[in-house]
Amino acid sequence: MPLPLLSGLSKVAATIPPPSGNTDDTPVEVTNLKALGSYNWIEDEVPTIAIPGRPATWKDQPIPIRLREDLGAPFFDENLARNISFPLEPDLLAIEVSQAADPEFDLSKENIDIVTNRNNLRKLVNFANSGGKNGGSYTDKFRIDAQLALNGRTMILTRYEKPRYKPQAPVQQQNDDPPQGNRPEQNNGQSQYKPFIGFDHIFERMCTEELPTIHAAGSSGSNVSLRPVGYHRIVRYDLLGLRFLVRSRVDSMLQGSAHPQLESTSETEIDSLSNALEKARLEPDSEPSEVSTPLLQGEESGVRYVKFGEHVSQDLLMDIKLAPNGRVNWKNAYPQYFLSQTPKLRVATRATVRGQDFVAQLKTYDPDSLKIEHDLQSQRFRNLAFVLKQMRQILQAHGSSQPLAFVWTQRGGMKVYKIEEKSKYLSDKGLSKF
Repeated sequence: MPLPLLSGLSKVAATIPPPSGNTDDTPVEVTNLKALGSYNWIEDEVPTIAIPGRPATWKDQPIPIRLREDLGAPFFDENLARNISFPLEPDLLAIEVSQAADPEFDLSKENIDIVTNRNNLRKLVNFANSGGKNGGSYTDKFRIDAQLALNGRTMILTRYEKPRYKPQAPVQQQNDDPPQGNRPEQNNGQSQYKPFIGFDHIFERMCTEELPTIHAAGSSGSNVSLRPVGYHRIVRYDLLGLRFLVRSRVDSMLQGSAHPQLESTSETEIDSLSNALEKARLEPDSEPSEVSTPLLQGEESGVRYVKFGEHVSQDLLMDIKLAPNGRVNWKNAYPQYFLSQTPKLRVATRATVRGQDFVAQLKTYDPDSLKIEHDLQSQRFRNLAFVLKQMRQILQAHGSSQPLAFVWTQRGGMKVYKIEEKSKYLSDKGLSKF
């Protein structure tokens, strides 16, 4: 196991085996769904978010769509913005600001059982089903850190971030071939290479409208231009006897409430895809907003925020997935879709023709069209709930003053460790919010 995964941990305190022989047939249904907050990260070295924010809007384009590789630098690395005192900070701030107009709202009265991001739940789904007939094929080792709120009920899960190191200067290549996964770029007559951002990000960039620039006024009165990027949404829902507070990234939103139909390219039309090489073009950037808004500092928080966007109806939200040759790995894709409760999933079929990559088909899924998949995977979610309840029982036995780490390495059970280095965890005041 990589040493960083065990950084700051004591010896094993407990082990949770993957469930086996679970015959529970409780219906796997989400109820009491409600969005409590949302935000965009701002591309800035100082942790800054826009509340309530808004997702990028989907823009229709004729099929086929050529996937261009020359789109410049990668998306803003939101890991840079995670240099905050606790990863849950922007979520709590977004909920506080979003619910400020409701005098009846009190987070502590929501009776939350599990606070987490979607990524943690996806990892735990795979562990929970690693020893049974529905065993997953996800192979990433993981560590999830957990705290118990002062109410003795709420378990707060945070993704463990491995220590980051400053990037080193690129080593001069001894041959003329670009490193795998990179693309050449000319600079002063010399060929340099930049990371390839991946076709998923390329497709998202090409098929969504860029968000407008935010013109804000800083504390000194000076005007600053802010670029909103990834949109995150925090929802509350009940599932299998647990009340969840889940934050996930949402890729896009639809214009209006239309229900797009399947668009496809026939076999004979595939041969003509290369004709689209000179036709595919990016649309011009959106016009920036001219309205200036104050840049604010969250109380007792290291995160700044600016008011921007609007509360988006749940039924307009949509995630985007690119599937090579149309093959979707639903074992991974469906939990991601279901656990965020994003109502639509648009899958793009990627085809390669004459060395060029295209989107040859778009298909939109919703809960009705995925009902069979939901039934097939229902036991996986029951196993997830079983594991979460075990995790909370162990955490409750140690109390709110002792954070624990849950580590799985793809072999056997999930190990539980006491965390000795208690930095970047929610304070007692933060824990009392639940």
